[in-house]
Amino acid sequence: MVLFLISLFIGVIGGIAGGLQSIFTATMGQKVGELGSVLFTYGIGAILILVIVSVGVASGTADISQWRSIPRWAFFAGPLGIVIIGSLAYTIPRIGATSGTMLFIVGWLVFSAIIDHFGWFGTPVKPFDITRIAGSAILLLGGWLVLK
Repeated sequence: MVLFLISLFIGVIGGIAGGLQSIFTATMGQKVGELGSVLFTYGIGAILILVIVSVGVASGTADISQWRSIPRWAFFAGPLGIVIIGSLAYTIPRIGATSGTMLFIVGWLVFSAIIDHFGWFGTPVKPFDITRIAGSAILLLGGWLVLK
């Protein structure tokens, strides 16, 4: 139960960070364009994580020595992050934070359900059933209501 509560807390913190990041990238996008926003977001993030990982490797708390065993397709996470940040930087100033984020979340969750259904990328297979279909339909309805 404690692990579940910790996971809930971390998930909520991640959601709050995502909400803040989308506003921050949109603000940067208005000043320097979407590509500039992506540059600053990833440039600053790269510098920060380089320092964190370097300290972790030096102290023995981080180990990236097995990076060659990562499937090649997994490295598309970086370029996909550019699409994520760029799309939020573009949509939020034009349609608002709630609408832009809702489009992002709807697309993310619907596609994730498809990934689960087929077990793509090594995920556990979780086939569409009536509950998942109903949940997706409610999500789409909610997205439509927010955008309306």
